[in-house]
Amino acid sequence: MPEEELIERLKNGDESAFAELIRMHEKLVFNLALRYVKNYDDASDITQTVFITVYRSIGGFKGKSRLSTWLYRITINECIDFSRRNKLYTKFTTPLEQPDGDGESMEIPLPDQSYDPELRYEQKELQNTIRQAVEALPPISREIIILRDVHDMSYTEIAEALNIELGTVRSRLARARIKLRNKLKKMM
Repeated sequence: MPEEELIERLKNGDESAFAELIRMHEKLVFNLALRYVKNYDDASDITQTVFITVYRSIGGFKGKSRLSTWLYRITINECIDFSRRNKLYTKFTTPLEQPDGDGESMEIPLPDQSYDPELRYEQKELQNTIRQAVEALPPISREIIILRDVHDMSYTEIAEALNIELGTVRSRLARARIKLRNKLKKMM
C-alpha cells in the first residue's frame, strides 16, 4: 500500500492501517531502541510507547518527511527521554579521541567490573566525574556525545535523528568532544 494511502487511513482511525504500520515498522523501531538502550525489555517498552505516541499524534503528521523518518525521530526522542529518566549516560565507557586525528587522544580507562572494593570505588568515582562533565555540557553537545559515543550511532543516524546536516553532526561532535575533554581535564 502506498505511504500516502496508509497515512490517510491512519488519520481516519483505521485500525487495520495501524496494524499494518506496526507490521511494517515494528522491527525498525525495536532495533533502534535496543541499539540505544541496550536492554531487550526496555526496548520493548519504548517500542510500545512509540506506537502509542504515533497513534495519538498521527493527525499532526504533515507529510514533510517520510513516515519512517517521523517514526525514527519519535523513537529517538523516546530513547533520549528514557535515558534521561534512567541516567543511562552514566554507562559512558568509550574513549574520547581527538576528532581531528592529530595523534593526540585522551582515553579514560574504566576499571574492570570486579568485587575488589577499591576498584569499584574508583570506577564509581570515575563514572560520577564523567557523568558530571557530560551533564555540564550544553544540551546539544550532551545529546550528540551520548548518541555517538555511548550508543554508537553513526553520523548519518544522528543527522536523521536530530534533523540536521551530516556536516553539522561532525562539527558539533568535534566541538562537544573538545568541551568534554577540557571539562574532564579540569576535574581530574
